[in-house]
Amino acid sequence: MHELSVAVDVCRAVVDAASKNHASSVKSVELELGECTMINSEQLSFCFKIAAEGTVAEGAELNIIKVPPAIRCECGYRGTINTDQHHIPYELAFDLRCPKCGNCAAELVSGREISVKNIRIEVDENA
Repeated sequence: MHELSVAVDVCRAVVDAASKNHASSVKSVELELGECTMINSEQLSFCFKIAAEGTVAEGAELNIIKVPPAIRCECGYRGTINTDQHHIPYELAFDLRCPKCGNCAAELVSGREISVKNIRIEVDENA
């Protein structure tokens, strides 16, 4: 289960950041998740709840922002790509051809990220 290991890593990063900021609890986490990671966001949310049990992140809301794949091509095109996967073999996952010139060697510039973008914490003023 790939999602569990990612959830554990995200939880560790969140708990570490919360600790450095003297948080008594984490209220929410905003996570950017690239569509090319092939990680199921529902499973990731479920696994995050499990990974956060017993930590300051327990009960935190995980808000996942999906990042579509985008490419940069030699022809000058920079933008999104075709994500209609019905015509592509499963092994390729996404059609990385440039929609402008058809180049198959375009560079993927987004869609692979897993990034904690924002953590909303609560600080106990009496501690």
